[in-house]
Amino acid sequence: MLESIKNIENIQTKEQAIARLKEIKSQTRKLEIAVIAIGLIALGLIILPFTGILSVNLLLILAIIGGILLIVKAFKDGGVLETEQVFLKIVLSNLEKQEK
Repeated sequence: MLESIKNIENIQTKEQAIARLKEIKSQTRKLEIAVIAIGLIALGLIILPFTGILSVNLLLILAIIGGILLIVKAFKDGGVLETEQVFLKIVLSNLEKQEK
């Protein structure tokens, strides 16, 4: 979160704000794709043992727990990115007002 605040404080021009917004949107998109992929893999690892395709073992349980922890981490990181995006939009709005 501190890094996000520093990034916002360093923005001086409208172009910098727009570039940072694009970067944040890209990072958010990557996090969304990662959450979907990890979720599908974890779901598959949960369902496959019930169908008899995979046997339940310690490695499988650890993989499922690891997937869940990665999803939780992605949501926390996504919250920080969304907060930074809101503040960047405010900064961008203020910079546009100053130009007028």
